[in-house]
Amino acid sequence: MYRSRVLVDAHTHVVAIDQDAFPLSPAALPGNWYTEAPCTAERLLAEMDGAGVDLAVLVQPVGAYSFDNRYAVAAATEHSDRFTAACCVDPYGGSPEEELRRWLDHAGVGGVRFFALSRQRSWLSDPNTFGLWEQAAASGAHVIVTVFESQFDELAGVLGRFRDVAVSMDHCGFCDVARPEPLEELARFENLHLKVTTNVIDAAAAAEGTARPFVLRLAGAFGAERLMWGSDFCQTHDRPYPELVRDGIEAFAALPGRHQDACLGGTALRLWRPG
Repeated sequence: MYRSRVLVDAHTHVVAIDQDAFPLSPAALPGNWYTEAPCTAERLLAEMDGAGVDLAVLVQPVGAYSFDNRYAVAAATEHSDRFTAACCVDPYGGSPEEELRRWLDHAGVGGVRFFALSRQRSWLSDPNTFGLWEQAAASGAHVIVTVFESQFDELAGVLGRFRDVAVSMDHCGFCDVARPEPLEELARFENLHLKVTTNVIDAAAAAEGTARPFVLRLAGAFGAERLMWGSDFCQTHDRPYPELVRDGIEAFAALPGRHQDACLGGTALRLWRPG
């Protein structure tokens, strides 16, 4: 099996055992994975070591902690050689730009997650929230956007407005893998990158027997340098972590070696650990 020179998991979540220090604050989202299969930062490190993963991005688990970023930030700060954190803020909270700047000032935080999942229009297209984009740009932070496919028009609006901000989309926007044309239309925004995570890989494999054709199609539209793999562990916990890693490597296996390097590590390194 091909081995990337640096293997980076661009989408993980951690949940603390100590709920006195880090109490759960669940958002109104489906699922209770954070109580069914919580994974601490220390356990994730052990899982990474066993699976050959060098680095991971700790994405703020809104389902578990809403906008309380303390555990992910503490873990990334303590283990800065292995982790980088992506914080999340309430766009309609008190002084959201100042709150974002405060989190981005932590050494372990490399970016922000704009969590905008909605079946209708979301805050993402509200001009009153554009200050968050401006703050991210001023801080040099990488932006993650979490949206549904039905929100791609909203996403296109902010991508066009903030073309100098590097953006990655969680889970390929939960796109229809059988009809990815709406996703491919977003390739015109050169600042957009895609996280090809386990749920996308699973959906593509279910449709075609393997995720390789779908990944090849994405690489053809966006370029391998704009794709990155993520496990979604421990929200995704229906198989052991090493199996999630193997599934990810397999999904990119039809690409040339240097393109695999980009998707399995290089892209994430460039975005999250520039220089």
